[in-house]
Amino acid sequence: MKKGMGKWILSICLAAVMAILPACGGGNSDKNAGSSGDGAGKKLSVGYYVNATLGDKSFFDSVKRGVDQAVSDLGFEAKTIEGGTNQGDWAAGLESMISSKKYDVILVGTSQMTEIVKDLAQKYPDQKFIFFDDAIKDMPNVYSMTYSQSEGSFLAGAFAAYVTTSTELKASNPDKVIGFVGGQDIPIINDFKSGYEQGAQYVDKDIKVVSSYIGNFADAPKAKELALAQYNSQKADIVYQVAAAAGLGVLEAGNEKGLYTIGVDSNQNGLYPGSVLSSMMKNLDTSTVRALQMFKDNKLPFGQLEVLGVKEGGVGLAEDDNYNKYVPQTIRDNMEQITQKLKSGEIKVKSTLE
Repeated sequence: MKKGMGKWILSICLAAVMAILPACGGGNSDKNAGSSGDGAGKKLSVGYYVNATLGDKSFFDSVKRGVDQAVSDLGFEAKTIEGGTNQGDWAAGLESMISSKKYDVILVGTSQMTEIVKDLAQKYPDQKFIFFDDAIKDMPNVYSMTYSQSEGSFLAGAFAAYVTTSTELKASNPDKVIGFVGGQDIPIINDFKSGYEQGAQYVDKDIKVVSSYIGNFADAPKAKELALAQYNSQKADIVYQVAAAAGLGVLEAGNEKGLYTIGVDSNQNGLYPGSVLSSMMKNLDTSTVRALQMFKDNKLPFGQLEVLGVKEGGVGLAEDDNYNKYVPQTIRDNMEQITQKLKSGEIKVKSTLE
């Protein structure tokens, strides 16, 4: 009787163990399958802090396009905060995003935010940052990407030189004068200007560059006034604007005068076709997607800086249907040759930031 009872108890125990083992094994398997760098089933979250407002159809809007693409193509969740034009609000605005602890990575940029980001990155070492358009080095939670605006502007300057000396473009005058309107007299804007001057001089040593500064990146009426002065008093027939939202005033002035402009950061050719002949593009949208893809793949080199030039596709001239329609073939051919020389390293552009 006792022997039979023992066999019965052993059978029950074995059955129970066999029932439990698959469940345990299945539980571990499911957990491993759902594990990833961003947590099981959890979408990565990116916060984009704009130290301005959107709507410039240029710089900040280009980054926003990249964020939107990361949402649709890479599965990110995203929120954009516009900090406005009062610089005194920017540090608190960015810190509010960080302290919310809602974002796996925060996207922020421009030289006006460099010191703010340095301070906050040190204060919040667990927060990851993607910093664009200026350099923050040797901080383990910050990845920086800058754009060779000097190389891109070299293309813009060469293009402007070909335009002002063209006999095929009806609005080009005999004077070898090209214009430049910058947002502020700050190092990064002057790097644009230097590249522009180098490109113009590469084509024709007699080209004169006249330049003006608005004092900010928001005052489009003042930008228009400065551009009109360059057209009317200084005989420029093409003006390159590097002024974010304010630069829209330059494009408006060129269109009103029936003369030429070069846009910046985004492709602005379609704003005034035939007047905006091309745009020097900082490909902020594609580089934003690239950085967020690398972040998702755990391959973003935090603590380091990447410089994206013509060769890397970080900068270049906008060549679209409007460009092909309004720019003479001879100029397009010349620009293609210069682009290839920049890619190969045959032409080297000096940066004022080095």
